[in-house]
Amino acid sequence: MHIALVNHHVGGKAGGGGGVRLMLELGAGLVGRGHRVTVVCHDFLADSEFSYAADQLEIRSVRSGPFDLPADNRALARRFWLDMPKVAKLVPPDADVVNAHDWLALRPGRIAAGRLSIPLVWTRNNEAPWERAIVPGMTITGERSLPRRAVQAVMTWPDLLDARRADAIVVLSAQQVEMVRRSYRKDAFMLPVGPPEHFFDPPERAAARARLGIAEDVFLLVGMGTLVEHRHFDDLIEASALLADDPQLHTLIAGSDHEDPACGERLAAQIAASDLTARVRMPRASLSDAELKDTYAAADVFVILSQRYAWGLAPLEALASGTPVILTPGAGVYDILAGRPGVQAVAPRDPLALTQAIRDWRSGEGREGLESTRTWLREEYGLGTYVTHMERLYADSVGAETRQ
Repeated sequence: MHIALVNHHVGGKAGGGGGVRLMLELGAGLVGRGHRVTVVCHDFLADSEFSYAADQLEIRSVRSGPFDLPADNRALARRFWLDMPKVAKLVPPDADVVNAHDWLALRPGRIAAGRLSIPLVWTRNNEAPWERAIVPGMTITGERSLPRRAVQAVMTWPDLLDARRADAIVVLSAQQVEMVRRSYRKDAFMLPVGPPEHFFDPPERAAARARLGIAEDVFLLVGMGTLVEHRHFDDLIEASALLADDPQLHTLIAGSDHEDPACGERLAAQIAASDLTARVRMPRASLSDAELKDTYAAADVFVILSQRYAWGLAPLEALASGTPVILTPGAGVYDILAGRPGVQAVAPRDPLALTQAIRDWRSGEGREGLESTRTWLREEYGLGTYVTHMERLYADSVGAETRQ
């Protein structure tokens, strides 16, 4: 098959994010199975993070070189209505199926699939703006007033039409299946995905710590991800303050604040106000592929505290690297990780519960049985399994289109 993978951008800050990385690794996996893959996007910056996958793919873009994401609603609206149709024109005329990844890519994916009369698959890793009007309580933004929801619906109704056109919608967790059903009155395929194979071969711990400047006697907590409000890094900082009686316990918050610089400023101010500058590091920069692997390997515990989160690839990568995880039930990966050795759940927005969980694992107990979880994760949710499922979904969609 010839598969067109569509996204808003590839490369740039943080490599474009987890959704871009998943798309590129899916594409590389499909190429390895003999398929032709063309990636189309609006912006492309070569030699960014994830280039190990991008370099294996044909990438077509409206623009190439350094870029910034739309900075406000007006710029976002222009990108949606005027710029994204240009992406649709880049889809090759001999493509067999279009696979749009995330929200902004859905529009050009729908346009291209309609023009070429081929199936459209929407990989919906994160919620679309329309859903914040229809099921706000299930989204990362939370409940909204009825007038605000009405305005949101008026502004984002094309999402409904585009999603309804999709031949298949792919999500990562059961909660997301329900969000799709309620928002679009369509069923969705749940295809959980685990970490790429290279995370199961982590760097040596002492060497990773040396490269990051982490002393060997430090007990290191790591939170990772783009610095945005819904990840609740403020709770991790508060827990670090509550653990001030343990001077060897340090925290690293790794991620860029390019999406919300104000959030980065607030977290930095909280660190300073809590007198934690010597024990809590927050570089506010994206990580290279090598730095990412070093950070997982260097950590004693990986922490993810999002109250609502569609999936969460980072905690799976941490487990693959041999690092135990503390998470909240709000993360989509909770569905598959709950009760597994090396995984502990805490209530969301509860720094006291997080503090106690960290104290419980301070002695290293979190690593007990972790190897069995790594083996299970590798066998059941390896990227190769995900590629196989997507390959079958494409074939089924193309077959159904042919029979019509």
